[in-house]
Amino acid sequence: MPIPLGPTSETYRGPILLAAGHRPFFLLAGLYAAFALPMWLLAWRGFLPLISTWHGHEMVFGFAVAAIAGFLLAAVPKWTDSRPYQGPRVAFLVALWLLGRVAMWLPGFSLLDLLFLPTFAGFMAWPIFRARNRRNYGVPFILLALAGLNALFHFGSPSLALRVAAYVVTTLIALIAGRIVPTFTRNALKMAGDPNHECHTPRWLDVLAVPAALAVAVTELTAPMSQVSGIAALFAAFVLGARMTRWRTWQTRRLPIVWILHAGYAFVPLGLALKGVADLGGPIGYFAALHALTAGAIGVMILAVASRAALGHAGRPLVVSRATVLAYVLVIAGALLRVAVTHPHAVVLSGVMWSVGYGIFAAVYWPILTQPRRDGLPG
Repeated sequence: MPIPLGPTSETYRGPILLAAGHRPFFLLAGLYAAFALPMWLLAWRGFLPLISTWHGHEMVFGFAVAAIAGFLLAAVPKWTDSRPYQGPRVAFLVALWLLGRVAMWLPGFSLLDLLFLPTFAGFMAWPIFRARNRRNYGVPFILLALAGLNALFHFGSPSLALRVAAYVVTTLIALIAGRIVPTFTRNALKMAGDPNHECHTPRWLDVLAVPAALAVAVTELTAPMSQVSGIAALFAAFVLGARMTRWRTWQTRRLPIVWILHAGYAFVPLGLALKGVADLGGPIGYFAALHALTAGAIGVMILAVASRAALGHAGRPLVVSRATVLAYVLVIAGALLRVAVTHPHAVVLSGVMWSVGYGIFAAVYWPILTQPRRDGLPG
């Protein structure tokens, strides 16, 4: 069915899946999370010939980047009052992302993985800078930073590149979550009839939050796993943790679509605190800290944002199904288990829980992301 794009734009007549960028990329993120982690568990147990760093690379540059692309392709047109990317341009980006995923299975072609991020950064920079949307000038540079770290993975130090990339994605979470979590919480509490629905962050904490998170990435790149990086991580954990103290988290406990945002964000100060303790020689394993940020903060926040944004952009009520709540619980539980227990059986169980959670998300949201909006609007 043709989709009208507005009074001054032509009608979109292509596949519904390509009517908006968030549609294929949110779906691909969910499907890839459900697929890639079991593949890694098989490789970890010796059944597949994958290099040891494949798991971390695909967590950040495959799964997380797909979800980031979905979010930005939905958000940037709204930020800049510009026409959304649709049809062939979305298909082109999807093809580049898929090419990178296939290339990572083929050692001789793995450099094709480098194509997506700089291309996508250009796609995002054009509307942001054309609209002089100064508030979001940093977004293309974060994407370019990830592109550079992906190059470092392929040409330099894979382990260092993956760690720093995880902290760069954490910085992006700090940026976006600081905007959406208080706003969505306030709106939800107001609709629920809470007379005291105000939810805000002290200005000084908002000012410090993103630089503090970015400092962790910078110190990890320049002085990895040192006292300097540990102090930076502990400071960022304090700032980002204090930031959510007025977000009224407890009042969201009966609103799954809201409390999942708080749960995802809470993994950020937790992971940074664990990193700080580990870097300063405390009794915390470094991988526990890293998985709190990857499986926890990145994994849970992506699930939170994708499940909410997909409903909103489909013209559906912002109420998640019981199956989606089960997906929330499984992904959170899988992340916590991976952080807390290092026994091989626990690692396998945590991976299964996490990937099943995303499998449920993909199954529930497949019809939502592949069908026209219920309200008849474009996108």
